[in-house]
Amino acid sequence: MPIIKCSIDRNAISKWTKHQRELGQKIILVDPSGLRLAINARSSSYNYNFRRRGVDHQGRRHPQRTLRIGDPVTMSPQQARLRVEEIKAEVRDGGDPAASIKRSAEAERQREYQQRPLCLWLEDYRNRVLGDVSRHKRDEYAHAKSALVELNIANTPPVELNARVLRELAVIHSGRPSTGRHRFGALSRFLDYLVDEDVIERNPAKDISRRHKPKTPPPRETYYSTDDLRLLWNPPDPLRPDYLRFLRFLIICPLRMTEAAELRGDNIFFDEQELRLSHYETKNNEAFTLPLPRIALQLINEATATKNVRCFQLSSIDGAPMRSWSFFNKAVRRASGVDQFNLHHLRRTFATQMSEHSNFEESVIDAVLNHKRSATRAGVMRSYQHAKNIEKRRSVMNAWESFLLSEVIDHADEGR
Repeated sequence: MPIIKCSIDRNAISKWTKHQRELGQKIILVDPSGLRLAINARSSSYNYNFRRRGVDHQGRRHPQRTLRIGDPVTMSPQQARLRVEEIKAEVRDGGDPAASIKRSAEAERQREYQQRPLCLWLEDYRNRVLGDVSRHKRDEYAHAKSALVELNIANTPPVELNARVLRELAVIHSGRPSTGRHRFGALSRFLDYLVDEDVIERNPAKDISRRHKPKTPPPRETYYSTDDLRLLWNPPDPLRPDYLRFLRFLIICPLRMTEAAELRGDNIFFDEQELRLSHYETKNNEAFTLPLPRIALQLINEATATKNVRCFQLSSIDGAPMRSWSFFNKAVRRASGVDQFNLHHLRRTFATQMSEHSNFEESVIDAVLNHKRSATRAGVMRSYQHAKNIEKRRSVMNAWESFLLSEVIDHADEGR
């Protein structure tokens, strides 16, 4: 490897670069200042060899080190020599230029780390924490992403966030408090992740007073009378057969609408007369088993459910999930004449009607609905072990089917 002592300038660089191509090997130019230029086939770089003053912790001289300064493309020889003089001065003062550069690089990385926009951090949060298996985790990501867009902070670095900005969510969703709370909760949990990653010191959402957070929506009280249920079971006007089958299934089985829409053949156990959802498929992330009455099994059979295929194909696009529940609700309202119809109200109808027409404990009805374990349910329902719990639910579902048969289905034509 040729080592050439010369004054490094543009002419020398051009001359020895040509020689390097002819020789096909690395050439090193050494300037009187100590500046070195390594010329390779693909690139060239300025370097400087230095040795720290003093000795290490074992009493030995510090080893000689090579410090990369830059390259001829972005740095002139004059600038490189000035940098060499700075390094010499630091060494004379007892410093370690390599450590200084490392600290500077680390500080720069930290600045870039903190200046990284929220939208990229959200993708990290999605990949490392949320995943894409559970529908509810996907909803969590969607709410957090929507919050960033609505607040116009997707490209904002986390360190620039403050409570004043986040308070705007309550204003944006003043007419939709439920959506606002979902957005705010998802965003706050995302910011907790940034605290855990040492990106920010404190979650600014925690500094917002209750009066500036999205309001708690008023409790829903709508439920359907037996007359309404008769109209829904057998609508006076035509309703798409697949919509009607799904509607009847949800009247019989008080699942959440998205859980029911995502049911596949492998969720259904005909011999045991049950449907089973894994913790990935439920809102509260708990595995759930619901006994199926005879009518529910008939509806699933009519839908020709097969393994890995949705039991209820509601979308016009084959194999696609249902997207527009508002369209479904409007179709049911037109066909049934029940103006206040919304799929959300069917679960409340089940709970209300069973409370009024049966002697089952509220905690057992609550278990059929698979609500998040409240303080009451945590205390009362913990005593029900798995087998007992299933039998309790089966008794409730059989009683519900009997009620529907006697009060709704057998009288459906009367509601017209």
